[in-house]
Amino acid sequence: MYEVKIERLDHLGRGIGYIENKITFIPNTLPSELVVCQIVKERKKYKVGKLIEIIEPSKKRVTPFCPFYNHCGGCHLEHLNYEASLEYKEEKVKNIFKLDKVEVIKNEHPKNYRNKITLKVRNKKIGFYESKTNTLVEIKACFLANESINEIIKRLNKLNIKNGEIIIRCNTNQEILLMINTKEEIKFIEEEFKGIKLVGVLLNNQTLYGQNFFYERIHGLLFKISYDAFFQINPYIVDKLFGLIEQELEASKTILDLYSGVGTLGMVASNKAEKVISIELIKNAVLDNIQNAKLNKKTNIYPVLGDASQALSKIKEPFDFIMVDPPRKGLDKSSLTLLLKSKAKKIIYISCDPMTLKRDLEELKKEYNIEKFYILDMFSYTYHIESFCVLKKK
Repeated sequence: MYEVKIERLDHLGRGIGYIENKITFIPNTLPSELVVCQIVKERKKYKVGKLIEIIEPSKKRVTPFCPFYNHCGGCHLEHLNYEASLEYKEEKVKNIFKLDKVEVIKNEHPKNYRNKITLKVRNKKIGFYESKTNTLVEIKACFLANESINEIIKRLNKLNIKNGEIIIRCNTNQEILLMINTKEEIKFIEEEFKGIKLVGVLLNNQTLYGQNFFYERIHGLLFKISYDAFFQINPYIVDKLFGLIEQELEASKTILDLYSGVGTLGMVASNKAEKVISIELIKNAVLDNIQNAKLNKKTNIYPVLGDASQALSKIKEPFDFIMVDPPRKGLDKSSLTLLLKSKAKKIIYISCDPMTLKRDLEELKKEYNIEKFYILDMFSYTYHIESFCVLKKK
């Protein structure tokens, strides 16, 4: 056992101290705390400790509101008060990107905000994996998930699944899409889910009951969302994100929307453009985008099915503005090269991974300057950060 003073938090929300002059990462600790830890991993350059006792707690420490927090790997910062968690994220971004000014948009609903969760099923037990393990932590509710999701979690045992995966999605109207992935035969009995707004159940991507999509209304826009189409997990922050797009875009001839999903960002941007070209790889998302343009009476949106880098090379017309919202891995080299060659006045880069964003910005800064940088607290009580970066042509 070692007694150690915590100096700061790392990018994963772990406390950092020094034991025998070696950097030591200790989860669930906070700066200024004096703690006792047990070393559970040691490498040449660092150690990893397990918190055993807090001798001197931080004034910013709070009691986690989730009873599964100390074992479940889904959250990282429930032991830190919410305002302090925003300060942590702001400092993290400033340090990564060497910025003096970052605007933080807080989540006014930091609990029960998620509209999607993925649960594991092992030997009929349902829950999440413990951090960095395949050890299942059985849960009765997820305190970051929408209440309608928690209501259906209570009845998942009625499906009698022994092993598999269950994905639950909901909209702001509390309607539920249930997706089951398993090798077992499933018998779905509608009566057992009475009282829940269950619009569809899918088994291994095949519709078992109802439909394989639902609708969502945000920022005055209506969106059809298929079961496998990407949509942001926090409706409140999505509304704020849409507002930023309206604020940062100017009237233009053509806007390019890369990794467009069901067309959410392009739908907002269409008010500022003669034409929006949306590029997306998932077929159902593109079909949703076409439907969403009709639902919202948008006639200037042109969805394109294909990989971003390949589709970009086929589009010859110039763009005034470009919006990109790539997956966690960021932009591929081909897309980066094409963006650098573009004559777009502005690029709006939305990212859920600061490190891949930093990598891509190092390239984009050859032609663009960072004009503004926002943090949207899309993933409250976790170390994850949603960044909204505005780049202006040099």
